[in-house]
Amino acid sequence: MKFVCKEISISDEELGCQVTFSENEDLGPETANMSLKKIEESIGKYLLLQRSFPEDEFEEDNYYFETHDENLCGDLENFKIILSRQSFKLKLDGEIIEISINPTNKEYIELSHILPIIINNQGGLIIND
Repeated sequence: MKFVCKEISISDEELGCQVTFSENEDLGPETANMSLKKIEESIGKYLLLQRSFPEDEFEEDNYYFETHDENLCGDLENFKIILSRQSFKLKLDGEIIEISINPTNKEYIELSHILPIIINNQGGLIIND
């Protein structure tokens, strides 16, 4: 799967952190007046990487990925990530998700910081400056 990213969303909160690469920009308040079908069509291709932190000592961290393709999502395991200023690649068992990116300097620094937190040594990560 390949697509060109128009929007990168990064969040780091108390219960987890995530990165989303989106083919389309977020429509924001415009979605309030749209049908569910129109909203789904406006989303386009995307990749979400997420790590959820446990709420108590009996739970474990959860590593998850999701795409617009319902057949390409699940636990994030056995993977390799390669990040450069021009692209983001996620290599999974037999699948490569390649995203062309053009991040601002701030976004690239944030990506370089948050990706190691998200994967927590669970897979491979190469960051090319």
